[in-house]
Amino acid sequence: MIDVHAHLFFDELLGTAGALGPEIRKVGEGRHEIVVGGYRWPIGPKSSLAETSRQRVDSLDEDGIDVQVLSLSPLWLLTHTPTEVAQPFLRSANTLMADWCAQQPDRLKGFAALPTVDVAAAIRELEFAVRELGLVGAYIGTDARASLDHPDLDDLYQACVDLDVPLFVHSTVPGVDGPPGDPRLDRFDWHVTLGYPHEETLAIASLLFGRVLLRHPRLDVYVSHGGGSFAFQHGRLRAFAALPRSPITVDEFDAQFSRLWFDTHVNSEESLALLRAVANPDRLVFGTNYRGWDSGSTAEVETIAASVVANAGVLLRAPELVPAHGEGRS
Repeated sequence: MIDVHAHLFFDELLGTAGALGPEIRKVGEGRHEIVVGGYRWPIGPKSSLAETSRQRVDSLDEDGIDVQVLSLSPLWLLTHTPTEVAQPFLRSANTLMADWCAQQPDRLKGFAALPTVDVAAAIRELEFAVRELGLVGAYIGTDARASLDHPDLDDLYQACVDLDVPLFVHSTVPGVDGPPGDPRLDRFDWHVTLGYPHEETLAIASLLFGRVLLRHPRLDVYVSHGGGSFAFQHGRLRAFAALPRSPITVDEFDAQFSRLWFDTHVNSEESLALLRAVANPDRLVFGTNYRGWDSGSTAEVETIAASVVANAGVLLRAPELVPAHGEGRS
């Protein structure tokens, strides 16, 4: 089993982003929170930041996961932070990620977090991370621009194609280092529970109606959390594509949508059934948000295990990760 959706914090990054921190605050007995810029997130015991790669692999063995692809916490992407702060912060993060994964190279891989506030810097970081650090793809937030079809990002998309790596797009929380989001979502962690899927849905719509995948026919984009609520809205948006005022045709909508990659991390059998009915089955991969509040398990994809493993091998350009005949780790 290959899990493509898992995140890491690194103690070494604490206090290295200027006024943004990040920092850890104790808020009760055995309880802490990560504070970065204008946002706080509960993390439980502080030791959760200090896990070794050996400890992670031992945990993966218990959970039936053979390979895990990790990315920096989306709270630390610093999308709106000036390049002079974001670039060295993310360079350190990517170096730490590569070093951490290199201790268990057959079991752990990493995506490269990019300073998208400056696309040229993001491309340089991606080239370094792939060629020098051995990371396996690019990683950006849904807020890399107000809309992901913005022409600013075309050079980055092309860089992914030129390097032959996938692009992982993950939802982000507004207000971390940029403008605050919808104040109605300030209650009950709704920026994460409701905001994340909303941002992912908007991101996909931007990619499709903004013709990004038509402009970049070899670009592989993987979107977290099953693409948010897009599977539910698929029919409605496809119907809009049939209107004369749509910037794309239904055929163009279908062709682009069939190329998008989604993970299975949707937290219910019914939601996964809908995703499987709508999305290209050859573009579904297993994801867990490992140890997060909504962490998934291999049981969720038991009936499609061989398929999602094979798909992950394609997404990651790593057929060697896929066991012959669907055999698991012995």
